[in-house]
Amino acid sequence: MSSKPAKCARMSEVARNVKNGVYLSMQRFANYGSVVEDSIVAQQREADLKLQKILSNKKAKGVA
Repeated sequence: MSSKPAKCARMSEVARNVKNGVYLSMQRFANYGSVVEDSIVAQQREADLKLQKILSNKKAKGVA
């Protein structure tokens, strides 16, 4: 159990942080979607392009 002064100090710290906007600018997901690995749709598009290249190379070589 924490003492009342410690609890009040922590509550004051959190309130001060909220007031100053510490919790508003969460940077964890700030650039989400900016690279291919982030988006499932982009990953699928990338995989489809690779597959098309592989199939066209096989077709050109007469394998498929």
